[in-house]
Amino acid sequence: MPAVQDDEWVVAESYPIKEMEANGVTPKWLEGKWLNVAEDMALIPENNVRVIEDNGVCRVEVSMYLMECMRGF
Repeated sequence: MPAVQDDEWVVAESYPIKEMEANGVTPKWLEGKWLNVAEDMALIPENNVRVIEDNGVCRVEVSMYLMECMRGF
């Protein structure tokens, strides 16, 4: 599988970090959830999931390959 290019990422989930912390959820936990999904889809997790924390928001981005698997393509 080729490397994921900058324009091949899709936002899977996005939450305010304060809201996450209030509910006992960490960015690391959210990342782990998506890494497991990538592994279940027989993709290399570290190449298909990334977490970005910016301006108080935690955003999980997944590769288009993973999103297409999730959509059944």
